[in-house]
Amino acid sequence: MRAATILVLVLLATGVAGCGDGEVRDSLRERAQRVEKRLKAERDKLRARVDEFISRIEQAIPEATRTSPRVQSRGRTGSQSIDAFLTSVLKDIDGYWTKTLKANDLPEPRVSYFWVPPGGIVNTACAPAGADAAFYCPSDDTIYVSQQFAADLYRGVLRGLPGERAGYGRAAGDFGVAYVLAHEYAHNLQQEFGVFSRPSASAEPFELQADCLAGSWGNSVYAQGHLQQSDIEEAINTALAVGDFDVSNAQHHGTPQQRRDAWLLGFRNGSPSACDRYVPAA
Repeated sequence: MRAATILVLVLLATGVAGCGDGEVRDSLRERAQRVEKRLKAERDKLRARVDEFISRIEQAIPEATRTSPRVQSRGRTGSQSIDAFLTSVLKDIDGYWTKTLKANDLPEPRVSYFWVPPGGIVNTACAPAGADAAFYCPSDDTIYVSQQFAADLYRGVLRGLPGERAGYGRAAGDFGVAYVLAHEYAHNLQQEFGVFSRPSASAEPFELQADCLAGSWGNSVYAQGHLQQSDIEEAINTALAVGDFDVSNAQHHGTPQQRRDAWLLGFRNGSPSACDRYVPAA
């Protein structure tokens, strides 16, 4: 519910003495307009900060930097193992979307997850999940990510990504892993909202929308002051690295530039509604 609407309801409930009906309506309208103006100013201020921040780092693309500490499969991230790191990131992503959807009177999102252990293979309702697993399976409503995959991405030693092979970006760092996880969580949201039922000849719009929604979560982390320049570079470079040029394939996910731009759209706007441009809302 919009803040202005909430304010109007509160004032109507408490009453305003000594005024005619027309004066009450005018007073409520003016107050609501002031609230809207203040909220818009706050959003514009945050967006300006984000744009200024991005403008300073885009010149570094496609070079990548890595944050520390290093992570090894079943090793440690500070005091965390890689699976614990994945769980903590997913918890933050889930917290953001739970709060966002609740604020808009929408059901709380729900999804399961499984971090495939090193050397393991898990039979899922979609396909076997092995050492390179990083996907959301709508048939069993579960996010599968290989611990080996996550650790290799974190350390910057993951090889074979299509965009990186073509000279775009470099997948590395903790926020590179976070970008992938936020992207897969976004697919769960698309499933819950019925987005996957929209007709499309290509997976591209759904993948780009998931990148955009991942960027919206990234904006929330930035707004809390938890991101450094290197973190944003990692997300951008990972988006570039996973892009592909197989445009004739129905499973084409978007070119490196498209995937970077989709993430940046969500990050700059901070509002998930900006992502409707890829797969319009019903």
